[in-house]
Amino acid sequence: MFDAARAVLFDLDGTLIQQTIDFEQMRLEVLQVAEQFGRVPAPFASLPVLELIDRVVADHDAREEGTGSRFARAAQEVVAAIELAAAASAAAYPGVPEFLVWLRRAGFRVGIVTRNCREAVEQALARSSLACDVLLTREDVTRVKPDPEHLLVALGRMGVPAVDAVMCGDHPMDVIAGRSAGTATVGIQSGDLPADRFVQVHPDLVLSSVTELRRHLPRQAPAGTGAG
Repeated sequence: MFDAARAVLFDLDGTLIQQTIDFEQMRLEVLQVAEQFGRVPAPFASLPVLELIDRVVADHDAREEGTGSRFARAAQEVVAAIELAAAASAAAYPGVPEFLVWLRRAGFRVGIVTRNCREAVEQALARSSLACDVLLTREDVTRVKPDPEHLLVALGRMGVPAVDAVMCGDHPMDVIAGRSAGTATVGIQSGDLPADRFVQVHPDLVLSSVTELRRHLPRQAPAGTGAG
């Protein structure tokens, strides 16, 4: 199906590794921090946490320049603490390490693009060896998924155009990011995700496990690439 693919980009948790991050608790604690800084961000409360933080920062700075950065530091500490706690028990899904090794031996470039912080990602990866050419956390780019910049920076470092890449992830924002960047897209229906998880974003393919992607790739990446 993806015969022209030269690179595969992956989301991390829920796609390559299994870990439980309590996003509702994270949101609650970030909102509590906002209240401590004198803001009740009701209009932004339903946003994903990173976008919520950005909107509160902008609101702070619009009212009093400089207060936004102090709130951002406090909020990011809360987020990172929850991510680190989850990373302590993270584990790769069965067959994933071997699949990534196969990809690179077959000449595909492999990238991991995650909204998590680098410290938590490195702790999770220390528990599961995942071979890749590029790893970009939220601290490594200006704009994270679903903004296409996250993917385009990774592809640029690997020297592969978006048209020759596939983006795989378990969240609709992974599919949105891939489509915006110009890659093919694969939704990963892992765990107990609802059956209609991707109905609004229309990925090119939906799989129950990322390792199933091997059946949809050529045995060897097109000439001119390598695992480098």
